[in-house]
Amino acid sequence: MNPGQSFSGAAYGIAWRLVAGALITLSRAGMPLLLVLVSLATDPPIGPLQLVQLVALFVALPALLARLIRRAFRAEITFGAEALRVQRADRVVDIPLPAIARVAPWTVPLPNSGLSLGLRSGRRLELGLQLEDPAPLLARLAERIGEPAAAAARHPVVAYATARAAAWSRWRWHHYAVKFAAFPLLPVGVLFNAHQHIAYGGTLGEYYLLGLGAYVETFAIYWAVVMLYLVLYAGSWRCAAELVAWAATWAAPSRAARVRRIVEFTCGLLYYAGVPALLAARFLS
Repeated sequence: MNPGQSFSGAAYGIAWRLVAGALITLSRAGMPLLLVLVSLATDPPIGPLQLVQLVALFVALPALLARLIRRAFRAEITFGAEALRVQRADRVVDIPLPAIARVAPWTVPLPNSGLSLGLRSGRRLELGLQLEDPAPLLARLAERIGEPAAAAARHPVVAYATARAAAWSRWRWHHYAVKFAAFPLLPVGVLFNAHQHIAYGGTLGEYYLLGLGAYVETFAIYWAVVMLYLVLYAGSWRCAAELVAWAATWAAPSRAARVRRIVEFTCGLLYYAGVPALLAARFLS
């Protein structure tokens, strides 16, 4: 045994978990809804400033608030000799291991994956434990309390969380920079060049007519707008993909890793091949 082992996560009461879950739902659902809105709003179209405001209000702000809530309730979950300690900045809760009768993974992983503990007294621990991947904690719990934790570890939602955490653990900030800042330069270059030819008669038309400042400003606006469109586009496919992965893992938990590989490959294909294809279709139609 290793009585000092700890796991990082968050510990919510039910009310704050519902608030954080609602914020995450709003942020995720906001992406496909806004994508549909900006695609259909053509008379008049949604301008760059309005687009920024909509994305900030319905996507970025809810996600930020959910992150702040998680940060406020950040917790270390530590195994002692006879108790499980949940330690937040504002409180510490010690749960005697023999008192744990049930371990219930969150069926709907909102605001993220997690689990609730039921006690032999019949009560449920007021704090739900959120973890990116509950499997290591459940494996350790199974060593101490046996079947309640072992059964929870076999739950489809845990398989889903483990596969997702393994896939996402490889992502770093530079992957996001390439995906959402560098890659958009491809469609930006095509669209900006077309705009210059239509509005000013050539690739450097605006530069010759209005100067470098105006030319750079127009390019920056195109870049920002395309980045936001691609965030909404990728986020919309991600929402659909996660629902598919969640449902497929329920149907076949043993294939969670394979389902995850298919989901991640499909999302990548729809983004890196789908965007050029949509761009080509626009100019060829």
